[in-house]
Amino acid sequence: MYRMTNRTPRSLRALLLDDHDEALLEVRRALEARCFSVLAARDGTRGVELLLEELLELDVLVVDLDLPHRDARAFADLIRRAGGERDLAVVVLAHDATPELRAELRALGVDALVDRSSGPEAAAEAAVAAVAARTGSGGDSAEHPPMAPEESPAAAAPWELSFGRWSLLPA
Repeated sequence: MYRMTNRTPRSLRALLLDDHDEALLEVRRALEARCFSVLAARDGTRGVELLLEELLELDVLVVDLDLPHRDARAFADLIRRAGGERDLAVVVLAHDATPELRAELRALGVDALVDRSSGPEAAAEAAVAAVAARTGSGGDSAEHPPMAPEESPAAAAPWELSFGRWSLLPA
């Protein structure tokens, strides 16, 4: 879990894209519990608008694999290749995290793949770990509150990490 220090750093910012109302609400709550300020949309069209408006202020994109009007693959491609953005962490939510899907998302520059059945807490923890890995800070920069060392999966290995039902893919 994310632990705050006595500092008052800026809030981490997340863009959450999911067409399932219940999942959107639950993952939003889990992210907010970890000090994220969350923008949300239910489809790819609105998601692209928010992404373009907020790109330089975002820390993580959490996106449903099969989002209507633009799926997670298209978002990863837009961010990494078309936009050239390297600092924004990308977490994908999917129902079936096959080895083929992991390889495809890894090639697109996705940081984490979360099996939906593992729940909103796993999605939020993956977002925290992906942000820490992207910033290279383990979460202890002046901009991001630190995580306790035992809670920082990103510090455990430089490549694929598996905890329960989510994996942090290499950047």
